[in-house]
Amino acid sequence: MGVTREQFIEAFRSSGHELWLVGGALRDRLLGLDSKDLDYSTDADPDAIEAIAGALGAPVTTVGKRFGTIGALVGGEWSEITAFRGDTYRDGSRWPDVTFGSSIEEDLARRDFTINAFAEDAFTGRKLDLYGGEADLRAGIIRAVGEPERRFREDPLRILRGIRFASQLGFAIEPDTLAGMEATAGLIATLSQERVTTELDKLLRGKAPRDGLESLRATGALAFALPELVPMIGCEQNRFHRFDVWGHTVATVDAIATTPETLRVRRWAALLHDLGKPAVRHVKANGEWGFYRHETAGAELAGTLLERLRMARQDLHTITLLVRRHMDRPDPGESRSVRRYMAKSPGRWRDLLALKRADNASHTYDDAEYHDLLESACERIESEEADRLKAESPLTGDDLVAMFDREPGPWIRVVKERLSAMVLDGELAPGDRPAAERVARKLMGR
Repeated sequence: MGVTREQFIEAFRSSGHELWLVGGALRDRLLGLDSKDLDYSTDADPDAIEAIAGALGAPVTTVGKRFGTIGALVGGEWSEITAFRGDTYRDGSRWPDVTFGSSIEEDLARRDFTINAFAEDAFTGRKLDLYGGEADLRAGIIRAVGEPERRFREDPLRILRGIRFASQLGFAIEPDTLAGMEATAGLIATLSQERVTTELDKLLRGKAPRDGLESLRATGALAFALPELVPMIGCEQNRFHRFDVWGHTVATVDAIATTPETLRVRRWAALLHDLGKPAVRHVKANGEWGFYRHETAGAELAGTLLERLRMARQDLHTITLLVRRHMDRPDPGESRSVRRYMAKSPGRWRDLLALKRADNASHTYDDAEYHDLLESACERIESEEADRLKAESPLTGDDLVAMFDREPGPWIRVVKERLSAMVLDGELAPGDRPAAERVARKLMGR
């Protein structure tokens, strides 16, 4: 069964050490949210923490030991137990010079925001809230502990963390804290890419991504975290759009329908779907702004951006696919047109349709009827023509090499793509090898 939380707490009590529940668990409880993130602070040093947990037989991890943190499996969940800290930072350093503090008060004083700076005695349940964190939680406010600019100079990641909390919780950033972020935004450039990407990803998956994105813009953090998006700001569009490219992008992110499984990919696709517009904007013959092939340019730019962010390869491919195809407009009344649309985004037509609907949310016209018809057509074809949608050539490359007694080369791809297109269009039945062979011979002039 493992070590229970009660046994764990009692072990610290009997050893004569303090133990305080801190962090996300307290915040989530006050917000009425479930949380398994039960982390603690203690006056025990890391060696003592490891010894107490080890004596109980609890599995431990010491990855964060040099920062004063020991992980322990308690009550079936991993908890972090951290020695009271009194960090100091050198200018330009991403990591603190860790010094162990002597009290919970000193530990709370070093924390980033008031909503993370209160604690509960694990033995008595007594709460310690020195900076008004509970009041800020109730009011929906993100406020730095102490002097904001100093907090952000200590660790510039706190700028992105605060903005991310605004997105996750739907909170407003307190004016002095916002000003402190603006004054120190340039320091984001000193952070490792992994740390920045993690915060951006959490921001986009929050319940109020519009708030987070607008805070990135307002503080100037956008120029250092996602500089590729800055040209969107003030980039005017044509009469079919209510906002500039930035405003339209934020509205699209806010509007896109998601599920827990699709949230990440769809939000990133919405954020980047018009990334190519500033680069290709031109004046058309009628005097309006045009954005010819912005989806193609955008997909290339998005791929480069996501490489820089070190996005997982599969997510990168999916997001760039959605960006590239978001302007596709098949005729819902023509099965061939719809099949081609679905085949160009294999397994992702629902994500693509969600992006198209969200893209339309801030247009000056309503395209909902078209999207409803397209969705119905896709569902019908997916149900009735699943084999055809696979669009696989009945002949393999080995088949073609044997048929024509030729060395493998680019010619194989040309023939297979033609056979696949014929399957997709209903001109060739899936698996019909004799008919495929006749077509292949004709294509090769045999």
